[in-house]
Amino acid sequence: MFGLFLLVCYTYQPCEFVPQGWVYPDQSNCLADIHQQQLPPQYECLPVDGVIPARPPGEKE
Repeated sequence: MFGLFLLVCYTYQPCEFVPQGWVYPDQSNCLADIHQQQLPPQYECLPVDGVIPARPPGEKE
């Protein structure tokens, strides 16, 4: 699954990917949505599992 993320960079802080609330079954659908909406290059399609952890680090089951 791929998600639509916005790359946000603040002064004197590392950049981070902020989820935009959209999830797609594959990368091609995500990229098509970016193209259709004419979003700027700061928007990227990334694997959801690679950016958003399923459980916060250190949280017990």
